[in-house]
Formats: sequence, structure tokens, C-alpha cells
Amino acid sequence: MKYELIIFDMDGTLVQSEDCASQALIDVVPALADQSPESVTARYKGMRLAKILADIEKRLPGSVPEGCVDLYREREKNLSASMIRPSEGVAMMLDQINGVKCIASNAPIEKTKRSLELCGLSRFFQSGIFSAYEVNAWKPDPALFLHAAKAYDTEPSKCLVVEDSAVGLEAATAAGMSSVLYDPYESYESSKTQSRVTALTEILAMI
Repeated sequence: MKYELIIFDMDGTLVQSEDCASQALIDVVPALADQSPESVTARYKGMRLAKILADIEKRLPGSVPEGCVDLYREREKNLSASMIRPSEGVAMMLDQINGVKCIASNAPIEKTKRSLELCGLSRFFQSGIFSAYEVNAWKPDPALFLHAAKAYDTEPSKCLVVEDSAVGLEAATAAGMSSVLYDPYESYESSKTQSRVTALTEILAMI
């Protein structure tokens, strides 16, 4: 393999869960009731929950209810069984990666494990699940990716990060790692310098 460690983002990359998270936000913040999950996802893709809530409060003062984080976590958990699904081709891709792989997500580890279980992907990640909450640093800060690389005693230059968000790609660059953008809906502007795939199985030819 070209790379010694493949680091995957979770939400929006291995599983399609971001509209579930956005619907949970809409449900617990009444002021967002006129917005669609897709529009909320587009605005806050890859962002830390605390920053999302801060932005909502700034735009719509007084709209974020007391205890919103707990309300959101509970609502997202309740919606997850019906709204979260594996990304197309993800199991086929993971089956064919013989090298070391892990997950580095802004989400809590419990949420990542629940999503893996719901999507039938737990067998691929019996270990190697890292959360921004462990290092108290969220993408685009590179600390999470560097933490994952250190856990495997791997130099950043020998890591490949697979991400679906601008903040994730920024974190990978800051960490000194190669990256590839997973963009199944071709929603990002093209870039001559950023590697991208529209199907996860395309990654196999890159590693």
C-alpha cells in the first residue's frame, strides 16, 4: 500500500447521517422549522455542534432552548434507526482494504459506534475509533488526525484522510497528511489540487 494508515471521517463519508442530525436540530430548535434538513446540512456540514448552536443563536437570538445539547442528542438517537444508512459501496471498499484503517470523527465515540452498528459496519472497526472529544479539539484543528496517527506510530506524511467536508480537508492539510474528498453529489467546486472521488470504491486505486 502507498499509505500506512487510512483515516476515515464518519458522518457523510462512511455513513449518510448528516440529514438525520439536521432533522434533529430542526426538531429541537423551533425557529428552524421552516428549513429543510438538506439546507441545514449544507450550512453546517462537518462543523462542531457547539459552533452550530452558537451560529443559530447569533442569527436567531433566543432561539436555542435551555438544555439544547441533551435534547438534540436524544432526538438524533431516536431518529437514527430510520434515517442513517451506509454510504454506497462502503462495505465493498472496506472489505478490500488490507492495510490499517481507522475513524476520526468530530462526533462522540458512542454516536459513531451506534451508526456503525445500525449500518452493519461494526466488524470493520473493532478498534481504531477516535473522537474530537478525546483530544478536546475539533476539525479544522489537526489535533484529532495527529492523535490517530500517533496511536498507530505512523508519520503524518504516510496517512491518507478520506473526508466529505471542507473543515475535514483543512484539518488534514494542517496535519501534513494527504487527503481525498468524497463528493458523491459533486456539490463542491472543482479544484486542480484536491483529489476527489464520487464513489468510495474509487479510493482503492489510490492506496
